[in-house]
Formats: sequence, C-alpha cells, structure tokens
Amino acid sequence: MNKKNITLILIGIILLTLQFNVHIGKIYFDIFNDIIAMVLIAIGGFPIAGRNVLFKKMRIMIVIGFILTVLGQIMNFVIAYSGGNNATNIITGLSTISNIYLTYYFTEGLILEAKFQEKSALTRSLRLIWAIYGILVFANFIAAMSGIPLIAIFVQVLSVIFAIYYCSSVLTACSHLYMDGLPTKHMDI
Repeated sequence: MNKKNITLILIGIILLTLQFNVHIGKIYFDIFNDIIAMVLIAIGGFPIAGRNVLFKKMRIMIVIGFILTVLGQIMNFVIAYSGGNNATNIITGLSTISNIYLTYYFTEGLILEAKFQEKSALTRSLRLIWAIYGILVFANFIAAMSGIPLIAIFVQVLSVIFAIYYCSSVLTACSHLYMDGLPTKHMDI
C-alpha cells in the first residue's frame, strides 16, 4: 500500500461528493461524473483489500457502487427519453448510498489498521469526522430532493468543504500509518 492508493480513493470520494448537474436536452449530466469517481476509487481500493476485513468489505462496496452508478446513468438516459423527470433524484440517491457505505468501510478499515499497528491515536477522531461527513452527504441528498435551489447549493458547498476536510484528515493519518517499508504482521498475503 502506498500513498498513491489512498490519494486515488480520496480524489474519488471528493468527485463522488461533488454533484453539478447540467441540463443538456432532456438529459441531466453530472460534470463530476460518478463513474469516473468509482473507477478512481476502484484503482486505489482494490490493492488495499487484502490488508484487513473491512477493506475487503470496501472492495465489495466498490463493485456494488460501480454497478449502482452505471445503473443510475442508464436509468438517466432511459427516463429522459421516455419523458420522465426523476432521473436526477435516482442518480443522486444511488450516489449517496455508494458514498456513505464506501467511506464508512474505508474509515473503519483505516481505524482497524491503526489498531493493528498500535497507532490508534492517529485515527481517534476519524469516526466523528466520518459521521459528520455522512450526515452532510445525506443532507445534500435531502436538499437536492427539496427542489429549493438556494438550500441545495448551500448544503452542497458545505458537503464539499467537509469532504475536503475529511480527506485531509485521512491523508494526515495515512501519512503516519503507511510509511514506506513499514511491515505489518496482520496482512493477508
């Protein structure tokens, strides 16, 4: 495991948090596409899956999240061409589910890694930071469904700011957890 894996996962998480839908014809298109985010998370997440049980669960959520995201994009096109207008709600909902579960297993996996390496102090605040982040991601979904643009924009901006804070906290903890050449006795090889 190296910093590149963690960085790819964190970039994917930020892209997954960003929702900027543009209306092109009948289709709503997310500029920060969730499929790209899931690919980045998969590239960074699959190599670390063997490190502990929670990272293995994260790998399963990466696959499920990727399927949900592709399904959401397909439903976007089908609903748009059949005359419906709920495509954005479906895509945002699927993105919210993927984001919350992925970040949960990722955070808990890091906390377990810290416990194995006897460095629990590094990840002591990650559960609280993740909980606030998860609440904001869900609030972003609720705000987007409310249909009130000002509230949706405010909650989106707040979610993105906290996503950046979450990612910086994870990156800080990981810089101490995964120093190059640091052997771990618990890895499944």
